[in-house]
Amino acid sequence: MLVTIGITFGIVHQNQVKAERIAQERRKTDDKNLKVATAAITTAYQTRADQAIKKAETALSKLSKHQKTNQTKLTTKLTQLKGFLKQISNVNDSLAKATQSKSEQDIKATQALINQETDDYLKTDQTTAQNKLNALIAQIAKEKAEAKSKSEAQAQQAVSEASQQADHTTEVSDYQTYVEAPQGAYQTSDRANSTLAPQQNYQTPAQNSDNNGNASGITDSPGGTDGYQPWGEWQSSNGNASGITDSPGCWDTPNNSGIVWDH
Repeated sequence: MLVTIGITFGIVHQNQVKAERIAQERRKTDDKNLKVATAAITTAYQTRADQAIKKAETALSKLSKHQKTNQTKLTTKLTQLKGFLKQISNVNDSLAKATQSKSEQDIKATQALINQETDDYLKTDQTTAQNKLNALIAQIAKEKAEAKSKSEAQAQQAVSEASQQADHTTEVSDYQTYVEAPQGAYQTSDRANSTLAPQQNYQTPAQNSDNNGNASGITDSPGGTDGYQPWGEWQSSNGNASGITDSPGCWDTPNNSGIVWDH
């Protein structure tokens, strides 16, 4: 009886020892898995890499039912990380769209998303995104100012060109008026004067005081055309103005008028 009791007690003790050993090993494994999962979550927060997030998910799945509390806590933290990364992605996408469209609506939408990055984990991301959006807004304002300045300059140039064209049209009109005007009394423009030959004033030849009867002083110049003298007063010993005896045609003096010479 005593032997039986002793054997039974030994078996129970051995079982207890074995169970305790198994429990210790499980606790060691659980502790190790918890440390791995915790480290994986930290790495995921630091790197934000998809591979790191997947590794953290795998580590959380290895936690035992005895680590339910820790598992829930770490899972929640990993879910928050995914939410933060989604916010960052949404802000970046919205910022890219606003940069391309430069529309006020897209800029306001981006600003609203940036304002939602309130967690301390997103502080740096929020500051970076805000600086980019501010730079975009400043760039758009600069482009609008440059466009306005360019438009005003073009408008001013158009006015100047129109004024020059009007002046040119007036000059052409004045010139045409002059060209088409009657050849009587008129006023000429500078342009008209530059295209017309100057008029020559007629000067009356000086009266000949020479006893030869001509203005040049040359005795008996043929034709008598070198100086002015009334036809009736131009006489020589031959009865004509040239001084040549019987000049053919008798055209040069009134005394020979009507005489026809045969040769």
